[in-house]
Amino acid sequence: MQTKKTFKQVIANLRDILMHSDSYLFELFVGALHMFILPLAILEVGHLWHIQLMGVLVGAFQLYAVGMKDIYCRYKACQFAFILAAITVVHYAVIGMMHGSHLGWALVAVMSLMNLIRTFKEKVYRGI
Repeated sequence: MQTKKTFKQVIANLRDILMHSDSYLFELFVGALHMFILPLAILEVGHLWHIQLMGVLVGAFQLYAVGMKDIYCRYKACQFAFILAAITVVHYAVIGMMHGSHLGWALVAVMSLMNLIRTFKEKVYRGI
């Protein structure tokens, strides 16, 4: 038997999942995007080797941190990922390309922020 959920309950459930559930999958997703996709996506606007290099390094570190399952390492990786995602969004916005499919980088920034919040909460909960 299915129960009917109100719209407010669904929103509350989604918020609970985003704010309190484990973030390993989202961390892997953001790390992979930064490591493999960002260096190629940035080629649309030129050879910005420093952004490309940061993408590879930050993405690789985030994948490593998740693989280590070390909360302190994961938290640091999430900090770096959020900073890189914010830089990417600002860069696309400044050059006037923050529209269409480039809005996906804004979503990556939001997911990076959510990862940062979740890992911070987990770090505090564990007392690290």
